[in-house]
Amino acid sequence: MKNAHLRFGGLTYLKRTEKTTTTFKLRLDRFIGEVLPDQPRRAKAHFISVIGGDTQIAAVNAAVSMDERFEIEGPGVAPISVSLDRNAQTTKGSVQLSDRKKPLRHLIGISEEMAASSATSGRTVLAHSSPQFVWMSLAQIHGLPGMPEWADWFHRQLEAHKAILPLLGVGGDPVLVKGHKEAFLSWLSQGVRSGDLTFPNAAGPVEWPRLSLDEISTCTGDDVSKSLA
Repeated sequence: MKNAHLRFGGLTYLKRTEKTTTTFKLRLDRFIGEVLPDQPRRAKAHFISVIGGDTQIAAVNAAVSMDERFEIEGPGVAPISVSLDRNAQTTKGSVQLSDRKKPLRHLIGISEEMAASSATSGRTVLAHSSPQFVWMSLAQIHGLPGMPEWADWFHRQLEAHKAILPLLGVGGDPVLVKGHKEAFLSWLSQGVRSGDLTFPNAAGPVEWPRLSLDEISTCTGDDVSKSLA
């Protein structure tokens, strides 16, 4: 945890009315965003996680519900205007620190698209880019048959078909995967026929590695690969 604060970003909220101007900045520990193709200085936020005081968190929660915009910045992410769009979901909690009498407040916001992610949308937002994590996630979401060892091969297919795109991220290395189950099954079928993908000789259940939500939210893409190895 040494120098953990250096990995944090910031969320700035600014609202002007005829009589007042409200502005403040919160610590941002996680962010996933997608730059709008026709507006490079704006992005659609899929996930935000911020820490602050009671009043600030309440204001951000209200702003999310009204589809207002924020400015996001962080390591590797230049300041950019974002919103979670309509029907975003939020959840709030508390973080108690030993040197504070009052707990900090924590808010997580998730876009409607990410919250309702399904196999039929053709768009899957993932928190990490490692081949193992991407393959395991897509296999579970789409019900794809296969082996954990096929991760690198499948990732190469995604890259060859330009079906995996990097997203803006703070506290992670998120990606967007485009494609439907039918296309993925077609690639797998070709891989099996060509001999690039093989099944084990002995019959039996396929054991997929387990990765907890805590591990996903606290490790980097390289750490995910090691955890699944």
